[in-house]
Amino acid sequence: MLLAPTENDSRSAIADWLELHALLSPRRVSSKGDLLNAFDIADDDRGARFSHDEYSGEDLDQGILEEPRLALLDKVFEELEFRSTCLGDSYPFDIDARRLVVRTAFREDAVHAGQVAYTFCLLATALRERAIAGIDELPETKQEMELLFQVCACLAAGGYFGGAVCSFGFPRQEGNAFLPALQAAYRRFGHGDVKAAIEAGHPAATKDGGIDVIAWRDHPDRLPAKLYSLGQCASGKNWKTKPVASEVAQFHGTWFTTHPAVYWIPALYIPFLLHDEIDEPAHESFAVVRTRTVAFHERKFGVIFDRLRIAHHAAAFARREADHLGEVDGAERVMDVAQWVNRTVQKVLVARSAA
Repeated sequence: MLLAPTENDSRSAIADWLELHALLSPRRVSSKGDLLNAFDIADDDRGARFSHDEYSGEDLDQGILEEPRLALLDKVFEELEFRSTCLGDSYPFDIDARRLVVRTAFREDAVHAGQVAYTFCLLATALRERAIAGIDELPETKQEMELLFQVCACLAAGGYFGGAVCSFGFPRQEGNAFLPALQAAYRRFGHGDVKAAIEAGHPAATKDGGIDVIAWRDHPDRLPAKLYSLGQCASGKNWKTKPVASEVAQFHGTWFTTHPAVYWIPALYIPFLLHDEIDEPAHESFAVVRTRTVAFHERKFGVIFDRLRIAHHAAAFARREADHLGEVDGAERVMDVAQWVNRTVQKVLVARSAA
């Protein structure tokens, strides 16, 4: 059911495959052997016992060629241990780096906001990349997935910024039109006058003005001059074309008679890992290149919430006092996200058993 990885894929992509295999396996486990078998499937004829050496003209025993694979396995499990270390009990897998085994720790009967958010983002990434055969036929629609990803993004924003969050992206759960939704959001924000009607010359079919998540943290006086973030959700690989900073001047300038604030923090929410596509560096450590990559993207996108950060901050939000939960849109929908995950996993398992 899973699209087999190749040895040319990034360590992060292969780590995703191991996680998905453990999640979707009846045994809820994936191992070194599963991955090597997948490499053989991807290699097709080259996965046979012998490989042809074009220089000597001889067939080489595949065992001689195993060393690069084992080195790759070490890098992949280094990636998995990085994820586990970052997330602690919010990580929905147990990693045994000595035996090269991944076990699913995610439990359908015990909702942990961090594990739910991580697993949802993992499946959303697979859905976008068509990594699971037959997943396009699942009853869960693209629209539902995007709506639930906004829930995950809002939970993460609530955990990180520590204040209120409005889910403004389209499709909106309430189904209300753009201007009424904008007016409601900024009544909650407490400052900024939204225009009463869309003026001639402005797009009449605007859905969200390029803004998906509005987050802020009030002072006790609830007056202006406060922490204020505008973010976009990008669940597809075209996220590099979605810097929210390019939208805000038009957003504030077009739809407000009084701007809500001069200073704001740009944010981006993505279901995959920011370092997914990094190639193995030849002369530097992977950790150094990962840091440099994240710093590079920060200059364009601001605060970036990838799968690891969404899971961590969603869990942090869930630990906040109950009287703050109503401040964040989607806080009551964690169970909906968990149910989406469970339905998706069960559908894949049923399809596998019927194949």
